[in-house]
Amino acid sequence: MNYSELSKLSVSELRNINEIVVGLIKAKRTVESLANKVGLKVGMTVRVNHPKLAGKELSVNKINRTKATLSVKSGACYVVPISLIEY
Repeated sequence: MNYSELSKLSVSELRNINEIVVGLIKAKRTVESLANKVGLKVGMTVRVNHPKLAGKELSVNKINRTKATLSVKSGACYVVPISLIEY
């Protein structure tokens, strides 16, 4: 579907399409997050996809529902969303 086809639709049809797309995006993000969470274990070494923690190796201390507590070897602890964790 391109812009010219979308411009022919009514506002209510566009809202319905928007709801469907947003629902799909949320569902895919949930599946990706759950898959990432299943692979995490306490004590494993991970990296974080964030400029503040770029290039640092962190250790998993605790895994919560949506976030995990990570620590650097120097002792600093960070609470990071699971979606940003790469292993």
